[in-house]
Amino acid sequence: MDMEKVTTEQQLSRWAQLIQNRLESGQSIKEFCRTNGVSKATYYYWQKKVSEAKCTVVEEVKEPKAEVPSGWMQLASKPVYPAKATLEIKINRL
Repeated sequence: MDMEKVTTEQQLSRWAQLIQNRLESGQSIKEFCRTNGVSKATYYYWQKKVSEAKCTVVEEVKEPKAEVPSGWMQLASKPVYPAKATLEIKINRL
């Protein structure tokens, strides 16, 4: 993994946390930018990047997996054939 990708991932992580904190605080974007010394353009840039990254993660998670989870066993179903014998049950010799 190259340094540029690591740095970008670190920035994405940092901005994801900052955006989450802003949302939880109820602070407006204008207020947040003033308090943190960033421009609104920078905020919106990173908000978009974080959103795109989250969509990518969700798409990866949604892909079906054919694997059997750890601790579980794959069972094969057997075909059902009609019975060739009959079963008779007698109750009280009737």
